[in-house]
Amino acid sequence: MTSAATGEEPAENATIVGEEMSGWLKGVEGFEGMLMLYAPGTTLGLTFWEKRELAERARPLRMQFLERIASVADVRIDEVEAFDVVLARPVDRPADPDRKGV
Repeated sequence: MTSAATGEEPAENATIVGEEMSGWLKGVEGFEGMLMLYAPGTTLGLTFWEKRELAERARPLRMQFLERIASVADVRIDEVEAFDVVLARPVDRPADPDRKGV
């Protein structure tokens, strides 16, 4: 899970960053998917991996890309932390900028 302070950046910018990261990670062994959550001032990015070992092996490359994209997007990375998925019920719906909350 990556938490970024996005200041006044709009949700559309988080979408663009998420699409770029997802496209790049698609070619990395073990990558299974990504989820971006936005609230004014903060964006959370969650990546999902086949195994923790594969995520850890790809960490240096991911961090390099994350630092580069944070610089271009003018956001500050606040936290990067690993979690294990203990329950997942996937939801597949497109982003709706007029929809507030979940």
